[in-house]
Amino acid sequence: MRSIFTELAEAAGVSAPEHLAAQLVLLYDGATVAARMDRDPAAAAVARGIAAALVDAAIAA
Repeated sequence: MRSIFTELAEAAGVSAPEHLAAQLVLLYDGATVAARMDRDPAAAAVARGIAAALVDAAIAA
């Protein structure tokens, strides 16, 4: 996942793609665990919103 996120961040023109990828992997893993262990059907939607904010911030930087 990290390499996929890094490639996508590079394609988006992020100045620190590895950093963003590390954040997104942690978010992805956390959302997966929350959905499974907490039986939280909203985990993916919440994670998507957070991911969008991270990407927007990384592009603006």
